[in-house]
This record gives sequence, structure tokens and C-alpha cells, in this order.
Amino acid sequence: MRKFVRSGSGAVSVYLILIIVPIFLFQAVLIDFARIKLAEKETESAVKAAARSVMSAYDTELQAMGLYGLGISQDETETLFRQVFASNLSGQVSRGAFHYVDTRPVENGLRVTPMYTLASHTIFERQVLEDMKIKAPIEYTLEITDKFRKSGTKAPFHLGSQFSKEAAELEKLIDQRESALDEAWQSSEELTGKISKYHTNYQKRIIELDELAVQIGIHTADEVRSEIVEVKNQLRSIQDSIRDLDMSIATLSQAGPGAVASIQSLAASKQVLGSQAQVIAQKLNELEALLQLIIKYAALLAATKLEVPANGREIQLLQQSIEPALRLAKQRNDEIRTKLNGIAQSSESGTQGGTSGAYEVFQNVPVMGDDYFYRYQTAIASITALFTAFQEVINSVYLYTSDNTSRANLANNAYFSESSEFNKLQSALEKTRMDKNEATATNKRQQKNKIQAILDQAKQSIGSCSLPNTQSSDTELYNRLQGDAGQAAGEKNLYQKYREANAQDTIIGSEIAYDLEKPEPVSLKAMGMLEAFNNAAESMRNELYVNEFALTKFNYRTYGLEKDPAGQPKLSNELVDPGSHKLANQEAEYLLYGFSSCVANISSAYAEMFSFRMAIRTVEALLDPKKELLGIGSPLLVLLAAAAEGALEAFQDMNKLTKGEAVELSAKITTSTLSLTYKDYLRIFLLLHSNNTKLMARMQALIELETGKDLVQETTYIQGNGSSEVRLWFIPQIMKLLDGTGLLGCKVQGNRCRFNSTSAVAY
Repeated sequence: MRKFVRSGSGAVSVYLILIIVPIFLFQAVLIDFARIKLAEKETESAVKAAARSVMSAYDTELQAMGLYGLGISQDETETLFRQVFASNLSGQVSRGAFHYVDTRPVENGLRVTPMYTLASHTIFERQVLEDMKIKAPIEYTLEITDKFRKSGTKAPFHLGSQFSKEAAELEKLIDQRESALDEAWQSSEELTGKISKYHTNYQKRIIELDELAVQIGIHTADEVRSEIVEVKNQLRSIQDSIRDLDMSIATLSQAGPGAVASIQSLAASKQVLGSQAQVIAQKLNELEALLQLIIKYAALLAATKLEVPANGREIQLLQQSIEPALRLAKQRNDEIRTKLNGIAQSSESGTQGGTSGAYEVFQNVPVMGDDYFYRYQTAIASITALFTAFQEVINSVYLYTSDNTSRANLANNAYFSESSEFNKLQSALEKTRMDKNEATATNKRQQKNKIQAILDQAKQSIGSCSLPNTQSSDTELYNRLQGDAGQAAGEKNLYQKYREANAQDTIIGSEIAYDLEKPEPVSLKAMGMLEAFNNAAESMRNELYVNEFALTKFNYRTYGLEKDPAGQPKLSNELVDPGSHKLANQEAEYLLYGFSSCVANISSAYAEMFSFRMAIRTVEALLDPKKELLGIGSPLLVLLAAAAEGALEAFQDMNKLTKGEAVELSAKITTSTLSLTYKDYLRIFLLLHSNNTKLMARMQALIELETGKDLVQETTYIQGNGSSEVRLWFIPQIMKLLDGTGLLGCKVQGNRCRFNSTSAVAY
């Protein structure tokens, strides 16, 4: 080894070169690789900083509404992105100085792409949820629904709702049963009326046929006609003889006095022949009269044989209308019995509040025994069968002898007696039934009239919009929100625009409609709201946050009228006062119902609030019903009577609520004091009619109407793309060889390496 080192042949130099050159190349590559990675990291940081800086330029007007959207144009966005990106690259700092990494931006290598906007319901809802979580107004909503559960309203609400459902279902069955029985009795009265008429007619007919048969005897029409011919021939012969005698007397009268004796003899003969002619003529008249009697008898007999089957068919048709009606009535009666048994079992198990209170009425609902229908159907069938037997007797009789006449009379009296007995017994039952139904119907009409009177007052008290002098401007604003009849084809209003932006149907209108027109539907629908509220209050969902956003950021009818505990008007804590919005005191109602006018939305809110209060007051009345009504056995009557009381108290409640006052939920069905305001009831209705897609589209439309900001252009998510490059210090060709391996993270072009970095930022 010592010899090799001291050698002068140059081998050492070659050896050292072979060792040092790879080391140098490795160090050069390593240095550039480190610089590339550092530049790559710097580029990524610069892109992120630029994207964040762009998003910091949010729209301050929308921010006051709790929403964040990019508040600058696309050109301004790209300019800001380019400036921040370049400022965060080392090559742009202290130009001319030495930089270990001299990263600099690439011209035309910067791009900012907006991805999502506030028009998207997903984005909009997410921002709403974030805003409401921070400000926590939802706690009040949770407190209200929690109070409802803790105040003990669930059981009474369920009882009232269940009672109304069962009362409506039973009333429907009872009405169908009574209607079928009325139809059956109407046909039965028609049947007994026809039976009475037929009996009288055939009784007279049988007597007449019997009398004719007695007069005719055993004669037949042919025999009488033959005898008439013989008598006529005899009469003609006598008449011919009389004419001959007259001619002979005339001849002898010319012979003189000697022919007097002959003339007297001929006159005597003529007188005898005349007497014989009179007798024969009398007999001819009698025979002709007898023939007429025979003809009349035959006609009456034929007519009777035709009329009885025709009458029988009428009776059968009436029977065919009575029997189906009775079957339907019996079927409904059985269903009533089954339902009442189910209610009784529920009451015994305690699920319906026991047998006390309003549920006592179900014990008095009239249920008919099966024997009622059996007797009814049997009597109708017997009448029809006896008339058929009468028809068979009539068809079998051709000569009304005393025996046949007696048989016909017995058959005629048999069906009439059965019909009379049926009518006597059944008419008493039907009169009692119909009198009771009429009394019940009268009571129902009285209760409905009471409810209708309150509803009419309520409709008069709904009121108009807060600012009637701006009605024309309200109309213009609603036209922008909802469109109008004169809207051009293809032209879209704000609501339709945001529905379409989320690929939803753009039909204008609301499926929520409340009116105060008819007492019975209003009463039943009001009671149904209680069960709907019980079900809705069981679960807390994101809808509650969106609903609370609607009541926090927008105004409503009593906004500014409600007082705090100190008696001062409640003020909004929002950056923008909802009371200053263009649509004054009506925005939340529009969000809830979506009609195209202030009056329609305010009226719907009033009607639904009235119905809810009426339902609560009705439940109170059902807990202490009028005893005299329970014995009538009509659950619907009990409900209507309770609803009449509830409507009056609900009307008084509404007068307070629309003035901004709080009204106690109920003094009878709650275990703790709970007072609610107009706004609180809007919370409840938003919960009951939860439909976030339509609600959010209306909120977006209102926001654009108020701020003039097109949320379709309000970006909430951007993707920034930046390109930079760094100069390679050593052997670019070697780095280019490494380019294809994916280790560098950049593209080698000449003596530079180019980076592309992407960053996405969202509010």
C-alpha cells in the first residue's frame, strides 16, 4: 500500500478521481433535491395562504345575517390570490440577494375556481347550523318543547287527539248505519203503501169477479152467441110473417065490407105474432147483456192475471232495495260494536284515561241487536212470499166460485195482514230511532252554529298587514319573490331560482292551508294538530336550527310588540334589525306558508294558531264534559260541544297573542305554568310543517330581496391553483432522469423545476 501511494505513475490520481466524482455528483443531486422539496413546501404554503386570504374578503352584509360568502368579483379574487401567492415565495423577497431557494411564480400559472355557493341548500344549511350553534338561540326552542313534555301535556294532548279520531270514525259508521236504515225504511214504507193499495184493489176486484161469475153461471160466450143467432132467426121469421099479414090485410081492405071478418082474423094473428116478437126480442136483449157480462168477466180475469205478476215484480224490486240496505246497516252496526269493544278494552287498560270524562259517551252509543235485523229481514221476506202465494192463487183461478173466491180473499188478506203487522211494530221502532237522530242532529247544529259564530268573529279579527299604506309595494316585493300571473314564459322569480339551483321542483304554492270556514272540519283538524305536535316534539333534528334561524333573522307579525320581563319591547341582538326589512312584520309567515301575498300568509298563521288554541281549550272541556250530552250517545256531539267552548276561549286567546302578549298554555292540563307568545307558536308550526328545502329556498329569496345579493354568485368554497419554479444549481440532466420516478414532485424544464399546487378553502 505504501508503495502504491509513493508511486509516480498517476494511478492514485485516477483512483481518487473515481472516488471523488461520484461523491460530488451525489452531493449535487442531494442539494438540488433538498432545494426542490423546500420549494415544493413553500409553494404549497403560498397557495394555502393565498386561498385563505381570498376567503377573508367575505361579504359583510351577508355576514350580518350569519352567512359567509365571497364578497369580491372573480377578477379581484384572482388578483388578490396572485399577490398573496407571489408575496409568500422566497424569490419575490429581497430581490438581488442570495437565496438558497429562489422560488418564483409562473406567469399564467395561477387560477382560482369557485366551487360552491350559498345557493346550495347543503352549504346554506351548514352555515345556518354553525351560526345557530354559536349563538345558541335554539336553546329556547329546546326549552319550549322540553317544557311541553315536562308540563304533562303529552297525555291530555294524546287523549284529546285520540278522542277526536275515535269520535270521527264512530260518527262516520253511525251515519252510514243510520243512512242505510233510513233508506231501508223509506223503501219499506213504500212497500207497505203499495201492499195496502194492492189489497184494496184486489179485494174489490175479487168481489166484482165473484158477482159476475154468479150472474154468468155456467154459460159460455160461445153458447150465448149461438143462442143469440137462433133467437135472431126466430125474430126475423116472425117479423117476416107480420109483414105478410100486413100485405094481406091491405089487399082485403080493398075488397069491401065482405072482407071484414077475414081482416079481423088476420089482425088477431098479427097481434099474436107481435106478442111472440116482443118475447123473443126480450130474450135477445137478455142474451146480449149476458154476453157483455161474460166479456167483462173475461177481461177482468185476464187483467187481474197480468196485474198481479207486475205488482209482484214491484214488490220484489223493493225487497231487493231493502235487503242490501239492511245488510250494510248490520255490517256497520257490527263494526260499531267491535270499535266500542276496543275502546272499552283500552279504557280498562288505562290507555284512554279510564272511563271517566268524555269517554263515558262511548258507553251510551246505541248498538242494535242482531234480532232487530233478523225480524226486519224476515218480515220483508214473509210479505214478499205471501204476495207470491196470492199470485199463484190468482193464476190458478178461472171461475170464481164461492170456494175460489174464498181462497183468493184469504190469500189477499194474508200478505196484507203481515204487512200491516210489520208496519205497526217497525214504525214505532223507526220513529223512536229517527226522533233520537233528529234530536241529536239538532244539538249538533246548535253546537256548530256556536262554533261558526266564533269562526266568523275570528275571520273578522285576523286583520290586515301591518303597513296597509304600502300594499302596492308589498305586492311588488311578493312578485319578485313568488312571481305573478303576468310573468313571462321562462322568467323565474327568486324562489324558483333557488329551487332550480338545487334541482328541485319550481312549482309555486304551499301544501299548508288553514281556514276557518266550516265548524266540524276545523274542530277535527284542530284536534289532529295535538297528536302531530306530540310526535314532532319527540325528536330534535337539524330542522330546529333552521327554524330558529328563520325566527331570529326575519320579522313576524308581533315583532316589536312583545315585552321583556321589565315591560320593555324586546330588542333583537342581531347585527341587522329584522324590523327594518322591506317586508315588514310578515317574513316568518311567508317562510312558513309560502303564499304570494301578505294577507294569505298572515291569515294562514292566524287560522292555524286559532286551531291550535282551540284544540287545547277543547281538551280542557273534554276533561269536564256536560253530563247531559254523554247520555245521548253521540261522541261527535260531545266533541262539538267541547269545541264550541274551546273556540270561544281560543278567540279570546288570539286577541292577546296578536297584541304580542303571552298566553298561558292551559291551567287545567299542565302541571307547571307555561306561557307562550305568537313567536313561540310560529316555532311550533315550523316544527310541525318541517320542510327544509322549501323553507331554505324562501329564506334565500328573502335574503336576496333584502340585500340585493345573488346567492348563486356568493362563493363559499374555492379551489386555488398556483404554479412556481426554482432554478437548479447542478446537473439538470440528472434531475430530469429522476423526473419520471415521481420523487421530485415537479416538472424539470431546462435548468428549472416547475411545481403545481392546489388548495381548497371553504367557509
